[in-house]
Amino acid sequence: MAKFLSIAALASLVAVNVWAEEKAGVPKNAGSRPAATVGAGQGHRLNNPLNPAQRFLQMTPEEQQRLMERANPQQQERMRAALERYNSLPPMARERLFRQYEVLKGLPVGQQALISRQFRAFNELPDERRGPVGRELLLLHRMAPEERAARLENGEFGTLYSPNERQILKDLSLNLPSEYPLAGR
Repeated sequence: MAKFLSIAALASLVAVNVWAEEKAGVPKNAGSRPAATVGAGQGHRLNNPLNPAQRFLQMTPEEQQRLMERANPQQQERMRAALERYNSLPPMARERLFRQYEVLKGLPVGQQALISRQFRAFNELPDERRGPVGRELLLLHRMAPEERAARLENGEFGTLYSPNERQILKDLSLNLPSEYPLAGR
């Protein structure tokens, strides 16, 4: 019974995630697409491999089928649409999504939650701020830990970004594993 409830909850979360993307105006072919060039321009988003839709896409076909069998028809349609979008991605994009998921799934739950929360916060930034913040994140992610700490403490850093943006940058740059395949790396 508990397993059924877990599967039903995941199916609901996948459906809600797809519905939220549609409601927010995310193009149908962009829902599971990784941000190809984080920060390279305005409006690019970070892929969150920890969201329920991404976890669904990383399941085996048998697990996906079992989950879909327990979902209502509307949820099933949304899951099929997410699978179609995912399967239409080029192989390298699917591989990047898989690697992102694999790197993060081994982290402690609290660290996963923090990263997921900050991915959402980044994606909620206005279009014109995601570009500069994304470029800074990429720069910080490439730095050695000592360089990163110095950059985060630099007074200029505080004037370039809002408190919310600084928190996103700090949390992600300190918690994303160095092997995390951030776009542009």
